[in-house]
Amino acid sequence: MKNWLVVANASRARVLEESDTPGQYVHVADLLHPESRQKGGELVGDRPGHVDRIGHGLGSTAYAPHTDPREREHDRFAREVATLLNGGVADGRCAGLLLVASNPFLGHLKSHLGAQARKAIVRTVSKDLTGQREDELAQFLQAHPAD
Repeated sequence: MKNWLVVANASRARVLEESDTPGQYVHVADLLHPESRQKGGELVGDRPGHVDRIGHGLGSTAYAPHTDPREREHDRFAREVATLLNGGVADGRCAGLLLVASNPFLGHLKSHLGAQARKAIVRTVSKDLTGQREDELAQFLQAHPAD
């Protein structure tokens, strides 16, 4: 059981496992969420005038708070990645988590981790390195020991 390196932004996440050879990783998962790259107008329906009713009885209309459609998609993807990580920690497939993610996606991701997975966090880096090769990731992590 080894640490997992998670390199993510709002539309892509790579989960890698440390190998016996320093600076090399074994691929665990590659998740894509193209909806996070779409424009907000492309993500919402075209139902003007729709009111969500919150509450009960006559005259108890309340408007649900407005959430940006892109923000909703980022949160949805963070939940998907967190589900994978929560399962890996709970099943004993992963000893610790190194989270390298863009800001604010790192916050979204951490908010959806379960208690066990949060305890398994070894290190966090708030930077988008999803375009880096595995050897470049290893060099970056070695050159920047901790935040």
